[in-house]
Amino acid sequence: MLCLTLSVSVFGQGDELSVAERNARQGFNDTIDRLAPDFVLVSLCIADPTDWREDALGASGHAFLRLRCPVFGLDYCFSYEGENVNDNLFRYLSGKTKMGMFAVHTDEYLEDYRKWNRSVHEYALALPPEVEQRLWEIMDNHLTKGLVLRHDLNKYGCAITVVRYIKKALGDVPVVYAADSDLEGMTRREIGYRSLASHPWLRLTSMIFTDNRADSELPIDEKLIIPADLAQVWQLATVQNQSFATYVGDVVEGAPLDSSEPWFTPMLVAVLILLLTIGFAFTGYPYWDWLLLGVQALFGIALVVLWIVMKEFGSAACLLMVLFNPLPLVCWRWHRYWALAYALLLAVGIVVLACWPHMLVDPAFLVLAVSYVVLLGKEGIKSRLSVRR
Repeated sequence: MLCLTLSVSVFGQGDELSVAERNARQGFNDTIDRLAPDFVLVSLCIADPTDWREDALGASGHAFLRLRCPVFGLDYCFSYEGENVNDNLFRYLSGKTKMGMFAVHTDEYLEDYRKWNRSVHEYALALPPEVEQRLWEIMDNHLTKGLVLRHDLNKYGCAITVVRYIKKALGDVPVVYAADSDLEGMTRREIGYRSLASHPWLRLTSMIFTDNRADSELPIDEKLIIPADLAQVWQLATVQNQSFATYVGDVVEGAPLDSSEPWFTPMLVAVLILLLTIGFAFTGYPYWDWLLLGVQALFGIALVVLWIVMKEFGSAACLLMVLFNPLPLVCWRWHRYWALAYALLLAVGIVVLACWPHMLVDPAFLVLAVSYVVLLGKEGIKSRLSVRR
């Protein structure tokens, strides 16, 4: 990601300006119609997703604004970004990753997407002239802050940041959204889950780390956290009876996006574990049980460490700590006293989560939990029968 701090507004005070830009400001006078519809042009740009191994946060794509002033030949991309999460995952989990708003000449900024072979789609926004000017001033004011925002997908993701800057510039001018959007009945967690269909393992991980705010009821404009959703919803919305976003074309033509889901998925692994657990339950083979207990303990310890390290811990992770914790392994010597009760607790939890109106955990975890119900239920029943004898 680019980390350049520029101030480029034709309205504010620039810290780093080219000679042409300084001359443009000197030539800015009352003979120019600043309220002309084409004085400032604003576009929403959506970049296709990237390989999650290069940039985990780019796996859902990227949204940024392109602002142009043809009169003075100014053309910049304003983008919310910063440190690459993949470079230091622990720093991200501990809440120390910093982000900010940057402005880069459009040709220079898009050159990176050409190197990455990622398509960038442009949508012209129908904003009143005074709103376009106010937007440029707002964006310009944020450039001098630099990397000061703690990365928080709920508050400062690229798409939701674009939405909030546009709303701030619009002021009392409303955006009228189309009725019956498929996002209306979804939470942010479910929207994010859907966007990562081609990255099931990353999706599984993101579900664990998403905090409780992702499950709260929000208006539709606060749910536009995925760049592709933002473009789709804005194309159906209107501002002052005009179509809000109109597709212009691709400013960068990259390789076609592979959106197919891989065959090796968390659900496949969970089903295989369940089948093996059921199979070994009738053979009396003890080593599989110890392997399951060991995985349960190790994952539980990892969750506890993350709970200590992370600034915010999601409800999904708290629920998983009931399933994954080291206590069953540590206390296995006395499992005849608690195994059956624990199995019943997990069974009730599976039913509750499966019937919950909104998704809280990845379905693969529910299937995996059934494996532990089989393991603990089997051992609990055996213990009860041996006691009766």
